[in-house]
Amino acid sequence: MARAFGLTTMVAAVVIMGIMAAPRTTNADDSKAAGKSGIDAKAAFARIKTLAGTWSSQISGEHKADKSKEKGEEHKGDAPVIYKLTGAGSALVETQFPGSDHEMVSVYHLDGDDLRMTHYCAVGNQPHVKLDKTHSTPDQLIFVFDGGTNLNPQKDMHIHGVKISFHEDGTVTSAWEGYMGGKTAGTTKFVLSRQKASKAAHLVPHKAAATQ
Repeated sequence: MARAFGLTTMVAAVVIMGIMAAPRTTNADDSKAAGKSGIDAKAAFARIKTLAGTWSSQISGEHKADKSKEKGEEHKGDAPVIYKLTGAGSALVETQFPGSDHEMVSVYHLDGDDLRMTHYCAVGNQPHVKLDKTHSTPDQLIFVFDGGTNLNPQKDMHIHGVKISFHEDGTVTSAWEGYMGGKTAGTTKFVLSRQKASKAAHLVPHKAAATQ
């Protein structure tokens, strides 16, 4: 996002603001609360790795008031989202708005018994989230805030939680909750549909043609 980014630029920049069905807002410590985990980290990582590929997205929940701060960028409803395995399958890299000046990357990986993700936001900070194993299920993975760098969670705009829902029709909803001033600032949803190879290549924008 471009500082305000509008969390659209934050998660879309996310952009994340839009107050739409905000994902569960809990702290990482809540995951330690009693009870048997709804899903373990390894099973959750195996599920999220199935996202590898290119997806088209329909975006909703943007914070309209912040668009003026996004360098005039309008986030198209069919903006691609790309997931790619790296590190011999040990990490999943998610790229939002590839090829744009507010391109953002998120990296998911296991850390012992936990599944973690760092979001490299266009607003300039790097929030960390961790799988809430107790409240997640195989079809809905809930990530809660677990610190970050270059941000003060009580003041700065940042991604505070992510919910990834797998639907029976093969689509996936990725909901990113933004925080600002220590409280929720809205949620941006990406409704993802997997693209075939030919169309996927067409969707990914390029900043400039390669020099021969």
